[in-house]
Parts: sequence; C-alpha cells; structure tokens
Amino acid sequence: MTKEEIEFAKLFTKCKSSGISSINTCYHPNCNEKSINSHILQKNGILSSIATDRHIWEPEINQFKQPQFQFKREGINKVYSFNCFCNKHDTDLFQKIETDNVDFEDYESCLLFTLRTLYNEIWRKEVNLKMYDCLIKENPEKFNNPFFLEHVRQEKLGLNDLNFMETEIWNDLDNGTESYVFESRKINKIELCLSSFYNYDTTEEMHNYRIKYGKDMERVSEIFINIFPNKDETILLMGYNKKDEKKVKGYFYTFFKESEKRLQRKLTNLMLFQCETWVVSEKFYNDKIKGISELFASGFSFSCNNPNERQMFPLNIFQESFKDDYKKWNKKNVG
Repeated sequence: MTKEEIEFAKLFTKCKSSGISSINTCYHPNCNEKSINSHILQKNGILSSIATDRHIWEPEINQFKQPQFQFKREGINKVYSFNCFCNKHDTDLFQKIETDNVDFEDYESCLLFTLRTLYNEIWRKEVNLKMYDCLIKENPEKFNNPFFLEHVRQEKLGLNDLNFMETEIWNDLDNGTESYVFESRKINKIELCLSSFYNYDTTEEMHNYRIKYGKDMERVSEIFINIFPNKDETILLMGYNKKDEKKVKGYFYTFFKESEKRLQRKLTNLMLFQCETWVVSEKFYNDKIKGISELFASGFSFSCNNPNERQMFPLNIFQESFKDDYKKWNKKNVG
C-alpha cells in the first residue's frame, strides 16, 4: 500500500469505529437503556447447528484488501451480531422465536424474524452515515464532492425506507394489525443462514422512473428473506408489505410454487448478486467456495454494475458441478 492508501485506511478505520461505538442505545421505541450485542438469528440452536468449533464462514467487504470481497472464519459470538436491544428487550421480545418449536404460520413470529433483520440493516446504514460524516469532516478535500455526497444521499433514502417498515412493524406488534404477507417453506437441510432485505425494484426501473417523473420513487418494494436450519430441514421464510402486493406477488410466490431445484437457483442468485448477510458451515465453504473465492469477488463487482438485479443466471451453488459452472459463467460474463 502507498503512504496515501495507508493514511486513508487509518482514517476509514477510525471513522467506522467511531460510528459503531456511537450507536449504543436500545432500538426499542420506548427504551433508552444501553444496547447489548444481539444476533440476527439465534446463536444457540441456529448458528451453532452449522458451526465447527463454534466458528462459521461469512463474506466480508474490506476496502483495504484485494479483492475487496473476501471470506473470513468467525466465531459465533461475533458473527451475525450487532448492538441492537437492551438485555431485557432482547430476551423478552424474541422469546417466542427462540424455542425449538417455532410456529411459522404465526404472524407475530414471522414479524419478529423480520424485526431483527430490519434492525441489522438500519444499524449498518446508520454506521455508514456516521462514518461518511466523519470522513467528510476529517478530509473535506477528498470526500466533500458530488459523487460521494450522492452516495450519502442514496444511503439516507434507503434508511428512510427502512424507517417506514420499522414504524409499520411496531404498529403491528402493538395493535395486532397485519401489514405484511409471510410465507414459509421447508426444504432439504443446507448448512446456510441468510437474513436480508433486498429491493424488488431494479436499478434500471428506478432510473427510468426518475427520468419519467423527475423524482425518486416514493418508496421501493422490499422483499424480506430468512433461510436457516430447523431440526432436520431448512426453513425459507419470506415476506413483503401488502402495499406492494400487485407489484411483487407473482415474483414472490415463485419461491414457494417452483421445484426445489429451481428454488436453489433463485437462492444462489440472491447469494451471489443481491444479499450480503449470509453465513455457511466449514463444510459448505470447503465444498462450494474454497479455491474459487476470487470468483465471488468478481461476481460481486459484476452485480454492482448490473442494472437488472432480477436477472437470473443458471447457477446452482447446491449442485456438485457449481465450481465448474461458476468458472464458466465468470469467464463469459466478467472476463
């Protein structure tokens, strides 16, 4: 690294650490207690079920490594964790879904899975915005420019969309209303956990809307997805806001009506190109990722420049031939 790159790395680390440490209050709307380290999914029972020596593998984006998209082995005390709720709310609020017999037909249970995933996304964006603010203050010459400020604006728009969802979820929990549609499906067990939101609307669709109407979409349509082992099977749990039903319903239900093989392709495309928040077992990593991890980095770069995020590629990470198939895809699409 050059001297300038080293200085930037130090500033980036300083600003990110400052952003993380500054978010330390319980996210419950009626609480100001200090937040504790929470897990998006249950540590003992879900994450531990795919761990080897209490460690699992997760993708990581690090601007100071080459390639930037890498995988790291992390302990289950740290992986999938962030400062979210105080001890009381983290324990009491989620008691219903931290048992061996979760009812996936129960609306409130599905909503609680959504809430933790939502707050992880909110936390990540709040950390980023505090980090960006620090970078601009520390080095305005480098960061106070239209390109960087547009990036900040987009992050704020994303946070606004998540805050809208946050309000509706708490309203549902407090008043017994149902603003979302949830569906679940049992599939063959896979040593994978994925918890994320992703936009149904593509970059191309949002760009065309901006050109046509001279403004951003009032709100984007978010799809919520959770995948995790449950006893001898894996649960796929997904949801969307009822306001988006006309737009997303047809797409959404393909995850529940199509064959498991076609579903595996959909999940593979989400893992490779749209969702970053996933972890896998040591065996899964060795079988499917080890030796070709640089191709995942290439795929990540490809996804950043692909304006049609719903484009489906014939890739299936759960098949024996995946490594060879992904090499061929990478050569054809990335070069």
